[in-house]
Amino acid sequence: MDDALAEIDRLPGRHLYFLDDHLLGHKRFASDLFNGMKAMGRVFQGAATVDSILDGDLIEKAADAGLRSIFVGFESLDTANLKQSNKNQNLGRDYNRVIERLHDLGIMINGSFVFGLDGDDASVFSRTVDWAVEQGITTSTYHIATPYPGTLFYEKMKKGGRLLTDDWDRYDTRQVVFEPQCMSIDELKNGYDQAYRDFYSWRNVFHGSLAHGTRKHQLKHFFYTSGWKKFEPLWNLAIQMRQLNGMTHLLESVLSKVTGNFKNAAAFNTHTEGTPEMSPDQLSDINSQIT
Repeated sequence: MDDALAEIDRLPGRHLYFLDDHLLGHKRFASDLFNGMKAMGRVFQGAATVDSILDGDLIEKAADAGLRSIFVGFESLDTANLKQSNKNQNLGRDYNRVIERLHDLGIMINGSFVFGLDGDDASVFSRTVDWAVEQGITTSTYHIATPYPGTLFYEKMKKGGRLLTDDWDRYDTRQVVFEPQCMSIDELKNGYDQAYRDFYSWRNVFHGSLAHGTRKHQLKHFFYTSGWKKFEPLWNLAIQMRQLNGMTHLLESVLSKVTGNFKNAAAFNTHTEGTPEMSPDQLSDINSQIT
């Protein structure tokens, strides 16, 4: 632990991104890590499972240490799909409680969803996008179900004669490599592409921000979500010009702490560092410019 904290302390700037796909997985290590980071003044992003966010107070310790954005694998809104995928960490879990807990702590959510499992028909795309927008999820990452070799999913698709190719370059979660059960191949691919367009439309970026009860939280959501997809060419240019370090201060500013009760505007008044709520007239003016 001392080595890990020493390495973090040596890194320049305030922002960190932990690539571990389950930052809360080892409870004792994570607790010691967050306690050690608490006085460092860092802001960081990471990933965790649905059940770990609901379990104990580890997510609060992470927020106190500077966690401001987290990748969460919701995977599917359909219980049968979760069972098919062996996502036991999601079964019986209240997704709304997960979202409320994270938003109350001022942690933005990157929700991950999979399309094309056997319980999905062509309505899954709009249902998933609408739910994510309504819940105020900041960013969404979508995947086409992909039967990787060595998994039960692969064996099921192979046994059923549903595999379309063994070109592993196409197994990238963006292309359809098996025959879906309740929709066509084109419906799956087109629905996946449309889900991205719909979630990151200006209208939904705006309406997703309204799930939060204060002006600061609404603006934070709006600018982070729009910056994630709407300005990809600028990010690509910054990468090509090796100027990403120059964007660090902007990212750290957007990741500044916002806390309060989700969808409870009255409770936010004492948790927003003096930032007033957005008035109905202000909201109406922004809506008229976007919709």
